[in-house]
Amino acid sequence: MNPPCARCKKTVYPVEKLNCLDKVWHKKCFSCETCGLKLTMKTYKGYNKLPYCNTHYPTTRFTAVADTPENKRLAQQTKNQSELTYRKDHVDDLGKFTPVADNVGARQATQAAKLASGIGYQTEPPPPSQAYQPPPPAAMPSHQPPPHHAPPS
Repeated sequence: MNPPCARCKKTVYPVEKLNCLDKVWHKKCFSCETCGLKLTMKTYKGYNKLPYCNTHYPTTRFTAVADTPENKRLAQQTKNQSELTYRKDHVDDLGKFTPVADNVGARQATQAAKLASGIGYQTEPPPPSQAYQPPPPAAMPSHQPPPHHAPPS
């Protein structure tokens, strides 16, 4: 009895029989698993007992370890540089800071408000012991002007 085709499951007769990858195929059914390109015994590549063309042959590729500290740092940096994240953080931070107006105009306005309130005039002056006392005059040496020289006659 004739075996069934590995692709279409129909009976394979000896005229159209192709033995490959431990299976029996029709010549027209022996094609790439991915793209369906018709293959021959010279053009196929087998992987897990299935035929593939050269382009779609699965290969094992080396992959980078995803959780290295450098990759984590780069991912975080990329996320931080995102415009969306930057704008969201900026809007959130706006509510956390109080603007400080420390310029000449603000200081002058504060000083004017203090003077206008009259608090300085209504308070009692400090007791004499705490009031400003100028230092006593120092004994000055008597200074006499240099003798006047008369021009020679």
